Amino acid sequence: MNVGIQIMEAVLEALAKARPERAVAAWGKHRGDYVFGVDPRTNERYVRTSFDYDGSSGAVAGFDGYQGVSTLTALGAVSRGDVEEMEIRLPWRLLKYEMVPDFTGAGRWRGGPGIYWAARNEGSDSGIATGSSDGDEVQGFGALGGEPSPKCRTYLVRGEEKIRLKPHRLDTVKTGDIVEKFSSGGGGVGKPAERDPQMVREDVENGLVSLSAAKGTYKVVIDPLTLRLDIDATNALRARS
Repeated sequence: MNVGIQIMEAVLEALAKARPERAVAAWGKHRGDYVFGVDPRTNERYVRTSFDYDGSSGAVAGFDGYQGVSTLTALGAVSRGDVEEMEIRLPWRLLKYEMVPDFTGAGRWRGGPGIYWAARNEGSDSGIATGSSDGDEVQGFGALGGEPSPKCRTYLVRGEEKIRLKPHRLDTVKTGDIVEKFSSGGGGVGKPAERDPQMVREDVENGLVSLSAAKGTYKVVIDPLTLRLDIDATNALRARS
């Protein structure tokens, strides 16, 4: 548990109630791990720890959360490493690195998107230890009716088997194993059904919100073929909600 983040969020949550016009939602939670082993190319030991797969910031009243800026304690000051440099320095191959639709706190202003990261161990058998992992157990708060951030998840994929890696454990990563990480986006501010329908349509077009979430969570009707906004159907749906 990262106690510092819990204290900061408690203060932000209290201030959001006192000054709703300046409300701030929780940022995506941290799900840290450390990978260590021997690089067969050099026979040297290595340790990998990274912020590359951390999530995004929470929303602020009037603004959506910013994407991929790590955790609250970083305040957006953490730079993500180059993929090429990681693959040169370490016996790991990055397979996928992308934003995840619907993996954030919805709201009138939504949190920044969650992050999906997957890499394959191309070296010898290694160890993976989970450090500060409050993101697995605790959701970041949403403000003024906004939804909280989802929980983080880490998986080890070994052949056809997919194993969830739990917090505060030491596990073995064999040659060819894939580590998958889902890091949460931030919390939302304001009720999702009050979000500008055009902004929801743009989120769908950009792959940040699914059509089902657009209708079910934001109460916005979008044509699945043309992605055109049906404003009359949207107004009717919101009136019934």
